Order: sequence, then structure tokens, then C-alpha cells
Amino acid sequence: MSLEEKRGLVCPSYKKMSVYRQCKVIELPRSSYYFKPKGESLFNLQVMNAIDRKFLDCPFYGVERMTDYLRQDLGYLVGYKRVRRLYKLMNLKTIHPKRT
Repeated sequence: MSLEEKRGLVCPSYKKMSVYRQCKVIELPRSSYYFKPKGESLFNLQVMNAIDRKFLDCPFYGVERMTDYLRQDLGYLVGYKRVRRLYKLMNLKTIHPKRT
């Protein structure tokens, strides 16, 4: 059972069993029940939009080439680690010859 499904099982308005007990029964850490993910920052969303626009034109751009494009042409102060993470988040894969 996934974490989201377990979170959905906990009902805080149920008076006969506390949230602590409900989490214990379904083996969900209480901190996982209360955790709210932050999401991406506005800057990252802007960079992702720029990556998406350029990637449609040049699907062969890898992380390093895209980083250079973002830095030099658009003026974004990004590193290759951020761009690599955003590539993974956006599920982008470059087109290049594969090994046979």
C-alpha cells in the first residue's frame, strides 16, 4: 500500500481512536501523516518552462549543453546539478545514438 493510500485511511474526526493509534495500526509514521510537500519554487518553474521550450526544438541537448544555454542565452544562474534534477523531474531523455 502506498503512502498516499495510508494517509487517506487516517480519519482525524474518528473519536474512538486517536490519530496516533490509527497511524500505529496501519504502520504509518505520524510524521508522514502530517507532512505536506512544498513543491517547486517559482524560479524552478520558470527554468522548467525554459527547458521545455528549448527541448522541443533541440531534443538532443543534454544536461550540460542545456545548462550552457540557460546561463549564456537566457541569463539564468543555474548549475548542472539543478538542471539534471529538473530533467529527471520532467522525465526528459535526450535523443542520441545508443550502444549496439
